[in-house]
Amino acid sequence: MTRPDRCLICGAPDAQLLLAADQPDSYERRVGVTEDGFARAWVRCTGCGFHYSRYSRDPQILDRLYEDGYRDAAAAWRGATTEEVFRKVIALPDDQSETRARIRWIKQGIAQAQGADLIHWPAAPWRMVDVGGATGIMAYEFRDSQWLPHVVDPAPEGRFVEAYGIPYIQAPFRAGLLDAPVQMASLVYVLEHLRDPEQALRDVASGLAPDGLVFIEVPDALAFGRKPAEDDIFNSCHLWLFDPVSLLALLARTGFEALQLARIRTIRGHYTLMVLAKASA
Repeated sequence: MTRPDRCLICGAPDAQLLLAADQPDSYERRVGVTEDGFARAWVRCTGCGFHYSRYSRDPQILDRLYEDGYRDAAAAWRGATTEEVFRKVIALPDDQSETRARIRWIKQGIAQAQGADLIHWPAAPWRMVDVGGATGIMAYEFRDSQWLPHVVDPAPEGRFVEAYGIPYIQAPFRAGLLDAPVQMASLVYVLEHLRDPEQALRDVASGLAPDGLVFIEVPDALAFGRKPAEDDIFNSCHLWLFDPVSLLALLARTGFEALQLARIRTIRGHYTLMVLAKASA
């Protein structure tokens, strides 16, 4: 038996096979998945074209990776501690920093939304939370005289960011977790990992201040046909690969309206989809 048996976006049960794995990858092996009865494949919904993964493993088993190993030095595929990666990335020059390019796009989008009278916020400083941001990089680089970043992530290895003055909440994000509303939440390469991204977005919306925004960056389904089957973009931790149609549909269903959207190829050659969206009143 493989799951999910229906499309996340339209609910259709039928799908076209795109890529099939014949054995567990390193992430699955890390949490004890074996070849006994193993199945995993990327499929394309025949109803709406959404791309998602169907698999035979316990759907909850990969949660252990996010709690105690996905970014940790003990995970052989990472090769460095989270803090070592953090230090390396924040030292990159601007023309090599995907994070700073992302942040420029976000802050320009916010300025345009304010200039167009689409959002109305109190005077800065404003609060933002980086959901799933245990690397600390997004929060650290986002901080300036106008922004007070926080991080929420279930993994313990991100706590080092507290030494840089960034509050860290070690927990899965949920409604009511934050002690005060935020003007913006970011989910950078997060939604594709979540079994229930719809509920995650509803929880995020509950933590936003009036006219609050969400920034989402996810791998783009453009990868199909442009990346080899063994590329890490198709690993077992990724459950969904969105395109603009599917991501906008999910946002609309969870009470968001898109303000800006971009499809880009990053400095490292990854196809990615970015959206800045406003919570509906």
